[in-house]
Amino acid sequence: MRRVIKFGGTSLATPELVREGARHVARLVEYGEQIAVVVSAPGNATSELLTAIYAVSDQHVDFPRTCEFAALGEEQSVHMMVAALRSFGVNAQPFIPRQTESWPIIADLEDNSPLATAKINEERPFNLRTQQTVSRFRRFVLPHLRVGTVPVISGFFAVDSAEHVVALGRGGSDITAFITATQISADEVAIVTDVQGVLSADPRLAENPRLLTELTIEDLEAISAAGARVLHPRALNFMTPALKVRLLDYRELEQLEESGTSVLGMSRAALFRNPAELSMLSLVGDLAAWNGLSALLAEWLGALDGEPAGVSITPRFACIYLPSATVEPAYAELHKQLGEGPAKLKNLSLKGGIGELRLSSGRFIDEPGVLSEITGVLANAKINIIEIITSLSDISVFVAQDDMDKAEQLLGRVLERLAG
Repeated sequence: MRRVIKFGGTSLATPELVREGARHVARLVEYGEQIAVVVSAPGNATSELLTAIYAVSDQHVDFPRTCEFAALGEEQSVHMMVAALRSFGVNAQPFIPRQTESWPIIADLEDNSPLATAKINEERPFNLRTQQTVSRFRRFVLPHLRVGTVPVISGFFAVDSAEHVVALGRGGSDITAFITATQISADEVAIVTDVQGVLSADPRLAENPRLLTELTIEDLEAISAAGARVLHPRALNFMTPALKVRLLDYRELEQLEESGTSVLGMSRAALFRNPAELSMLSLVGDLAAWNGLSALLAEWLGALDGEPAGVSITPRFACIYLPSATVEPAYAELHKQLGEGPAKLKNLSLKGGIGELRLSSGRFIDEPGVLSEITGVLANAKINIIEIITSLSDISVFVAQDDMDKAEQLLGRVLERLAG
C-alpha cells in the first residue's frame, strides 16, 4: 500500500499532536506501507507570519519574499514531523520549498498580488509544470519511498520556473497532497483534519448531523464549493482513476481504514443534452412584494408530472423550464392558482422550442472566464442564449431547439479545453 497522509493545521497545533500523528505513520510503515506525509502550518502560524512581516515592512515587501517568509510555518511542521518520526525509528526526509534544488513541485502563478493574512480566502490560479514536476519526483522523492523512508513535504507552497517560492492559494495543502499522490502513484490520499469526515450538516448549526461514510466526487465538489470545510475543489482536479480518497478526524487515526468519509470516482467534465424539447413558462410582476409566492410555486412544482429542467427567480421575473409535451396543463393550473392571490402578477407567458445543454465540471468552481468563454463561442456562431443558470459545478445553457446541434458541438470543445 502506498499512501499520502496530509495533516491539516489543527492536527499539528501542538507538539503532542505532531507526535501522535507521527506515531500512527510509524505504525503504518512498520506494517510495510510506503507513506508520504504532507503537512500544513500549525494552527494560525501562516496568518501570524504574514501579519508580522507586513507590520515590520510597513506593507513594503515583494511577493517572493512574502511567500518565502510565510512558508516558515509549513517548514516548522516539516521539521517537527521529521524529528517525531525519527524518534520512532522511522527514516524521514524533509522537503521544503526554500531548498529549491530538491523541491519537487514546480508551478507558475497567474497572480502575484500580495498574500492576504487570511490565506483561506485566497484564490491563486497556477500552471503546474508537469514535466519538471514528474522529473523531480522521480529523482528526489520516489527513491526514498522505495527504501522505506517517509518523505515529509511542505504543503501550500511550490517553486516557480524562476526558483521563487510561491503560494498555491486556497486549498494549497490539499492540492499538494493530491499532486504528490498522483506523482508517486499512491493508492490512497488521507486528508486528516479536525472533523470526523463529511457530515450531513454543520454541527455548529444543527443537532446530531450524520456522518456520510461514502460520497461521489461530484457530491464532494458541490459540498466543498458550497462552503463546507472539507476539501478544496481545486485539489480534485489532480485526481486519477485509481486514487482513493479518505477524509477523517485526527483523533481517529487508529481506525484509519474504517473511519471518516471515503470518496469514490474521479472529477471529470461532462456535457449533458436534455432529450426533451422545453418550454419557458414566465411570470412577470412585482414578485418581491408577493408574500407566499415561493410556497405557492413550491406546491405547484411538487404536483407536476416530472421535474423542471431549471428555475430562476428575480424580484420582477420568474422562469420555469418544463417539457413542452406536458407544459400546457401545468400552465393552466398555475394561472388558476396565481389568480387567487394578490394582484401582483402582470403576465404569465409560455414560449416553446427551447433546448438545454448542461456542462458539469469541478473546475467551474474556481476557473475564471468560463461563462465568458461559453457566451463567446456561442455569440461568434450567432447563437442566441435564452438564459444561463449556474449552480456550483453545473452550468445550464438554454438556446433555441434549432441551434442545439451546433451549440452542443461548440460547448463540447470548451469542455475538451478544460479537461486538457
